[in-house]
Amino acid sequence: MKSFSLIVPIAADKPAYDTEMPFVFGLSKDGIMFCIKAILGFQLSKFNEIYFTILKKHDELYCLADLFKLQFKRLHLNNAKVVVLEEPTSSQPETIYKTIEKEHIEGGIFIKDADCSFSCDIEPSNGIAIYPLENLEWVNPQHKSYVSVDDMYYITNIIEKRIIDHYFCAGGYSFDDTKEYCKYFEELKMNHGLYLSHIVYAMLLNKKVFRPIIVKNYVDFEAK
Repeated sequence: MKSFSLIVPIAADKPAYDTEMPFVFGLSKDGIMFCIKAILGFQLSKFNEIYFTILKKHDELYCLADLFKLQFKRLHLNNAKVVVLEEPTSSQPETIYKTIEKEHIEGGIFIKDADCSFSCDIEPSNGIAIYPLENLEWVNPQHKSYVSVDDMYYITNIIEKRIIDHYFCAGGYSFDDTKEYCKYFEELKMNHGLYLSHIVYAMLLNKKVFRPIIVKNYVDFEAK
């Protein structure tokens, strides 16, 4: 059976993080870290491995690996682990690339943002988790990427920070094959301000098929 892994990249580096722990590592009211709460809407048994990728400097400042271990134990996440990167990366796509490289991940991957949660059915294929903009009570449209879906239920376009459809990316991307993901990243890695949407767009231009994954119960942690 094809391997399927879940990756939660949390390796962004800002000057403020030297004195203030990023909120996604903090605890929600039920005592669960927000970045772990971000994946609890999934059927986690579908994943062979679950990876949370963090920076060494943040681990040392805030004892993050220890926090994660306690949470994994409490929630019985026996297939979850923390991946620690020595140095900051230039982008989220590079963080994912480094995680794949460091852990020798093969097969399909689902990439999940740490600052929101939703539920959906996930399979190891090319897809983007989407949610209708009009279903949100509050949203900052400048912080989203937007997705066009045709009548045959294929994704035809994705773009950052500009509304092209009423669907926005809900913070989840599925790729059928890590080798293909890495190939496209290596082709685009010199571009400044690289996003996952750029990886997907390049694949769409090469006639790679992406399907929309309509999510339910979407919650933006920063909007609460």
